[in-house]
Amino acid sequence: MCNCEVSTEYGSYYCSECDVIFHVKCAMKNKNSYEIVENEDEESADVSAITKVLEWNDAGEATVIEHITHIHHLTLSDGVGEYDNKCCDGCLLPISDSFYYCTQCDFFLHKVCVELPKVKQVWHHPCQASLVLTSNELFRCVACGYWSKAFAYKCEECKIRTCLRCIIALTPGAHTCVGHKHPVFLYTEHRGGCVACGENYIRRLCCKDCDFSLDHKCFSLPITSQHKSDEHLLSLTYHDNNSYSESHFCDVCEERRDPNFWFYYCATCDTSAHVDCVLGKHPFVKLGSIFEAPEVVHEHPLTVVKKIYYYPNCSKCGEPCFDLALECTECNFIVHFRCPR
Repeated sequence: MCNCEVSTEYGSYYCSECDVIFHVKCAMKNKNSYEIVENEDEESADVSAITKVLEWNDAGEATVIEHITHIHHLTLSDGVGEYDNKCCDGCLLPISDSFYYCTQCDFFLHKVCVELPKVKQVWHHPCQASLVLTSNELFRCVACGYWSKAFAYKCEECKIRTCLRCIIALTPGAHTCVGHKHPVFLYTEHRGGCVACGENYIRRLCCKDCDFSLDHKCFSLPITSQHKSDEHLLSLTYHDNNSYSESHFCDVCEERRDPNFWFYYCATCDTSAHVDCVLGKHPFVKLGSIFEAPEVVHEHPLTVVKKIYYYPNCSKCGEPCFDLALECTECNFIVHFRCPR
């Protein structure tokens, strides 16, 4: 909670499942954040494996696996260059390092996403219930507010879901932050502006060595991203060294941008754009995903599409379907992504 050293000469509270430790004063600082347990429950949650290994290589790596979230076998690969326009179906961030892919359909998983536990204990969650890994559900993350159809951890009691990016960002301990040389730590009651966007959130990741603080949404931003305005991948950039003020514009919305805040940049085309302009409102909803709409909305499954070249009118509100939409492949039906909800 305070990210200061815990002396073993004194008492402390420690959880072996979450690997977190608290000073006694920190743990008991807020009376609403804890409860006294007289008899600890001996029953543990179901942590059965979610991956079955079918083939191994000589180095002991699982090369072909079965994963409970996908119907086909998945194969290990490190050929990132072949799939630089693909994203992981677990976290919906661009493919990087080692990953598994399906030879029969457009499905990818980072190796770290494959190795996620089925059940997870998260200390900052208000309920003390276990969080269970889920997939193939459209949800809104309780931490960052983004809609997503990827992996999530769902609370057994309150049913709220947290995306993988926020689970990682809100995990206690030292984090490596791209764009900063020192490790950053999670502080739950820190106030101050985020270096990436300038917003003031209470919960943020901060550096002990210098005046650097980052909210968890910016900590989880994709390092690279694509946008229709540029044929190349755009890279997340942390400071604009161009002193010429007239160059500090977004090439997507054509509005002025603050050179001190993070933005996406293409060195080949000299394209600069706001983070929100590149990612859009729903960056973590994968195109082609199937959405089972309520029967009162439509009787067929709907596919997530992104309309760029033509803009049909929404079948529900009548307005043009700019950007993300839900389309029926069986009949002439299309709605804004927001309308069925």
